[in-house]
Amino acid sequence: MVVKDTSLFVINKYTGPHTCVNPCLNQDHHQLDSQLVSTHIKALIQAQFTLSTAAIQASVMEKWGYQISYKKALDGKHKAIRQLFGDFSQSYTELPRLFLGIEQANLGCVVVWKTCETNMPNTEVFQRVFWSFKPSIEGFQHCRPVMSIDGTHLYGKYKGKLLIAMGCDGNNQLFPLAFAITEGENTDSWGWFLACIRNRVTQRTGICVISDRHPGIMGAMADPHLGWAAPCAYHRICMRHFASNFMTRFKDKVLKNLVCRAALASTECKFKKHMNTIGRINSEALQWLEVVPFQLWALSHDGGRRYGLMTTNILEVFNSVLKGARSLPITALVQLTFFRLNSYFVARREVGANRLASTERFTPYVDAHIQGRVVKAGSMEIVLYDHVKGLFHVKSRRGRTHRVNLHEKNCTCGKTLIYGFPCSHIISACQHRCVDFRSFVEGYYTTKSYYDTWAPLFHQIFNEDDWPLYDGTVIVPPASMQRFGSGRPKSTRLHNEMDVREGKSLITCGLCKQLGHNRRSCKNMNQVQ
Repeated sequence: MVVKDTSLFVINKYTGPHTCVNPCLNQDHHQLDSQLVSTHIKALIQAQFTLSTAAIQASVMEKWGYQISYKKALDGKHKAIRQLFGDFSQSYTELPRLFLGIEQANLGCVVVWKTCETNMPNTEVFQRVFWSFKPSIEGFQHCRPVMSIDGTHLYGKYKGKLLIAMGCDGNNQLFPLAFAITEGENTDSWGWFLACIRNRVTQRTGICVISDRHPGIMGAMADPHLGWAAPCAYHRICMRHFASNFMTRFKDKVLKNLVCRAALASTECKFKKHMNTIGRINSEALQWLEVVPFQLWALSHDGGRRYGLMTTNILEVFNSVLKGARSLPITALVQLTFFRLNSYFVARREVGANRLASTERFTPYVDAHIQGRVVKAGSMEIVLYDHVKGLFHVKSRRGRTHRVNLHEKNCTCGKTLIYGFPCSHIISACQHRCVDFRSFVEGYYTTKSYYDTWAPLFHQIFNEDDWPLYDGTVIVPPASMQRFGSGRPKSTRLHNEMDVREGKSLITCGLCKQLGHNRRSCKNMNQVQ
């Protein structure tokens, strides 16, 4: 039969003998079932929670030479997870005893439950659980007063959200502070999570909380009864999410880059310059930006609350660490947070002890920045105006002049206030007056504070047989949160322009080798044939 509008033909039926064999035909074996696959991949799953289904198929092919189906590989993975980490439903019942075991060995850990009553006696339905480990609570007192919060999806048998609060140490490294598993992200769940942190974890005032613009977070942060409204705390928006919201609305990369420049500007003068440029290009975009208070997203209006942290990237890094665990039973997820945090504390405690022994005064993060600024300070011109108050005019190689006040420890460039350690202009003025500029570095960046942050110890959890007996109500998972149907869970992530890689190459047609389409939609098929 001839294919319409082409010079090709299709053979619909052939009555002669078949002399060719398709090597890509399914070569599955009926005895190679999902149970055998699960036994084979248990060690692989234990080593890597994020093992893909394609990797499982490849491993089976390498061992037995058979190409199993996607569904069989996925079923084998689910069975291996149940064998290694227990049943998803049973894990909710076992979770209270797990927390008792953790608290038994690590006194001072905080666990807060929220459950719902049922018609069954001595049984309650799980709704939320909050936990924070004692070393995190103690170590956060030595971190900068900055905290990032975000939520991420659970991908196991039961839906839900994992809420995370993340601090940042003096070496600009992530510091996991608190976790919660809730039914979802809304004003009530975020308010409950933040209330648990304020009441049970830290009462520090002036904490800067960085997040995206989720309505639940915005509502909870504005509630004066939760203890996170100014001046008890200061809310700031992640620049990356803010720029993404802007891009979704206006779809202009040039404007988006200008928004990022305005957000990162260290002075109000630079900020106004970028904002004026945006206004000349698109007045509607300028109006959209002016609706959001500048102190929420612009570094020049921040007042030094952020310590230069403009995004929630450190939290995203930890989310990627937990990516595989988010598809495991709830008890396995909690245990992973315990062991992961312990590994952080062990490694960084050793780094801090070594730096203390070598008499290093500051963290590597600050040392690197100060060394660069000392080099810049050596080429600047200094004019002294008041030796008592320490008033200077400092001129850089580019011809920019900034006013320095050593008595008040500030400079008109704004960077000392923003980051908490001296800018090159203050360093230059200190060198001119033979003043030790290291006194301008905030205490959070000292090696002593860094060591104190990671000094608290995690203690080994006892064997399960030695855990205290749990005599409370039986916790069961909520039926409304259960995922039904077989196969891979449907992603609930809301994708936006942040998920698109910039500079991604266009698809290339396999027939005509041109960009922008594939061979199935190729319009040049006849010419190529």
